[in-house]
Formats: sequence, C-alpha cells, structure tokens
Amino acid sequence: MFHKILVPLDGSALAERALEPAIRLAKQFGGEMIWLRVVVPEPVLVALPGLSPRPYDVYDAELRHDQDEAKAYLSGLKLQWHGAGVITHTEVLSGTPAEMIVDVAQGRAVDLVVMSTHGRSGVSRLLYGSVAEAVLRGAHLPILLIPLDR
Repeated sequence: MFHKILVPLDGSALAERALEPAIRLAKQFGGEMIWLRVVVPEPVLVALPGLSPRPYDVYDAELRHDQDEAKAYLSGLKLQWHGAGVITHTEVLSGTPAEMIVDVAQGRAVDLVVMSTHGRSGVSRLLYGSVAEAVLRGAHLPILLIPLDR
C-alpha cells in the first residue's frame, strides 16, 4: 500500500519524530523511504560605497555550505537508523519547503508523506505559516502528521 514514503526533515528533533512511524510503515508494507531536507536560500546583500546593495558571491558560498551541512545531517541520520532494515534515500534541495516537498512527492510517485507539525494556531500560525498545511493542500496524497506532544 505505501511503497514509497517521503519524510521531510528540517534538522530539528521535532521533525525527526516522524522517522519512527515512517520506518514502521515502510517495514510493514515493504516500502522504501526518501528523507528530504530543504535548504532555504537567504539572499545576502552587500553594500559597497557608491554602489547599490546587490547579491554577492557570498550567497552561493552560503548556499553550498548549507547544502553540505544538510547532506551531512542526513548521512548521520542514515547511519543512526542503519539497522532499521528499510531502504532509505536522501535528498537535499533548495527552495521553499512546502513547494519542494510537494514537488518531490509528485515527481517520485510517493504514496505517503510522514511529517511532524508544530501544531501552531492563531497568530503564530498566521505569522509563520504552516508547511504542513501547505503540503496538505498541494500534495493530493495521504499525509500522516505527527503532532507535537503537549
């Protein structure tokens, strides 16, 4: 039933809470997993005397550094969960997290997305948005949300 499971990870312990249920499901259905880490590029502006602020080569270096960190993070997790007995692929992309999650889910014929949610509501949800909600609206496939314990 669930042969390909996508688990988006942002480097937080909260996001990692989705790993155990995803692994259990993958084992139960003989599936494989894709662990995705999305690096959010942040433009760097450098103001030089007499010139308007403009993007600088620092941006590319920062992005490469963040991507390398994300790859190392996923490699470490893969080692940590090595004995789980599930085929796991890792992927690092740059962009908007919700859009990248939906793109990977659709592009890789994913059967299920398993992800954690902060459970924000009210003003904090309005200010920060909800990646989980955006994925729910855009993915058009089953999504298992792991809530933050209260």
